[in-house]
Amino acid sequence: MESLRNFLSGPRLIIVVLVCALPFVFLGTSSLTSVFGGSFGTINGEDVTETDLQLASNTAVQRFKSIYGEEFDFDMLDDDLRMESIKQELIVQKVLQSGARSLGLINNNTVDEAKKSIIRNPQFQINGIFDENVYEAQVNSNGYTKEGYIELMTNLLASELYRSSLTGLNFATDYEIFELTKLLEKSSDIEFTKLSYNGLKNEIVNTSDELMEFYDNNQILFFSSEERSFKYILLSQDLYKDDVVVPESYIEDAYKEYLDNFSNSAQVRFSHIMIEKSNYESRDLAFDVITKAEDLINSGLDFSKVVSDFSEDIITKDIGGDLEYFDSEIFPEEFGLAIANLGLNETSGVIELDETFHILKVTELNVQEPLAESQVKNELINELVETESYALMNDDFDLIDEMIAEGSSIEQIAEYISKTLEESDLYTQENFSFDIKNSEIRNYLFSPDSKMAAPYAIELDDMVIVMSLNNLIEPALMSYQEVADKVGELLAESKAVDKLDLLEEEFNSIADVQDKQSFIETYNFVTTDTFVDVKRYSSLLPQEVLSAVFNAKAGEVLKVNAQNGDKYFVDIVAFKQPNESEINEIIEEYKSFAQERSASKMSEVINEDVFESARVNLNNLIF
Repeated sequence: MESLRNFLSGPRLIIVVLVCALPFVFLGTSSLTSVFGGSFGTINGEDVTETDLQLASNTAVQRFKSIYGEEFDFDMLDDDLRMESIKQELIVQKVLQSGARSLGLINNNTVDEAKKSIIRNPQFQINGIFDENVYEAQVNSNGYTKEGYIELMTNLLASELYRSSLTGLNFATDYEIFELTKLLEKSSDIEFTKLSYNGLKNEIVNTSDELMEFYDNNQILFFSSEERSFKYILLSQDLYKDDVVVPESYIEDAYKEYLDNFSNSAQVRFSHIMIEKSNYESRDLAFDVITKAEDLINSGLDFSKVVSDFSEDIITKDIGGDLEYFDSEIFPEEFGLAIANLGLNETSGVIELDETFHILKVTELNVQEPLAESQVKNELINELVETESYALMNDDFDLIDEMIAEGSSIEQIAEYISKTLEESDLYTQENFSFDIKNSEIRNYLFSPDSKMAAPYAIELDDMVIVMSLNNLIEPALMSYQEVADKVGELLAESKAVDKLDLLEEEFNSIADVQDKQSFIETYNFVTTDTFVDVKRYSSLLPQEVLSAVFNAKAGEVLKVNAQNGDKYFVDIVAFKQPNESEINEIIEEYKSFAQERSASKMSEVINEDVFESARVNLNNLIF
């Protein structure tokens, strides 16, 4: 979990919090259904609510998906790991919130920013325009009031502001940059002997008897991979477009409707003042308030000022009452009638709806010319064909689902819907290369649950594939002739590993310098060399060798196994530090690196504060 902790306090947290907070607060996860309930306690004095737990759970789910892919199933994790990851998310969430509150970051500015983020959220929009009714319905259905959801978003934004302010406070002093440059520019003089794995392997000669014996004793290495093929029907939306029939007079009628709508479609941006009747003891009292607002506007008081003082629309009152552009499908008919009679910067009288009173003001007016007749008609046809072809494809898809449930074969399905039945190549899991790149196709084909001749439908973006396992070739021992090259390669590798181990022991046992030199000269795959001024990130030697060298002291003798199988025996002759003049020539190159290093250290400090110093007092949580 340590790597997850580091990730939590790193710069990527801003992405996770701000991207996940709005869309994922409405998504449930089964992780909490049988674990949490009742009173949950506090973290750093901040109450832990069910909402906090749900948000922490959803953020944990999204974090794992960001690392392992969208198909990752969080609920498949071990219970302890799953609960620990949620607990860590919860601690981060509440510690940052506590810090933000203590610094006064939960204030009117963050409330305004929270409202703006809500207005911009597509989840609360219709055709790209914020709709308060949609917003209210969404938040209410998920257990929030409108004000409660604004408070939630305010806390999230303030917490992120607090975290980003901490990580932003990083800098490197001139002394730190100088010392870092000195460290990284340090060089070493070394002498080494290398036993080459590939050099030895290439000299190995295998006899026929050895090859056959290795083949017989290691047959499990030489089985073929299981192969599978499938029959399939492909339903593509494009295949249905020729079947779409454009009704007689449809285009002419639709074009006429377009012209009628266009004549009333001047883009009108408008603002409003809203008084909610339910906030008052009677309709008359609410009406008195809206008429007072109307009198102030008529007397010349700025509309935005009246909005700020009177409007009860909590989403728009701080932005001048702006409702953006009028759309007859979204706003009440009464709004359309009022706006139709208003010019730019004019205000309406009082408009009464069932539950509210309004005053409207036109703030922007854009009149456009209609599109060319040919363009509109082409778009109408394309839209109809697109919609109807998709509907036809879905009709067949629904029919296929019914036939699969009834036990029909894929041949019967293809015949019934008059589609071509095709057959794939044989594939192994390693060489699967079907034309349609979709992991669900591969997963089903090689699933232990897939059954021969049992059709299965997969819905893709703009198509449906119905597939049925058609052929299965079990793994079988391949003949020696088929795998002779592989047998030779594996045997040579095995011999090379054993031989190198023996040679390493022999080399280590030689004390006399002349005897060591004789040993080196005996084998083509054993070499010796001297490198001068080698730096820690040089490409001359494997990185694991360089890491060992620069973690050692002058005069030490090291034995290092490289990842490619080579063995190194290294004598560290000396280390050399760059002088001040040399450092000053290149120090500019290290400034940005030093700042990044400082930021990393700051993340570690935050990590320490969050996970080591958090005052956790949780009740009724199974962690």
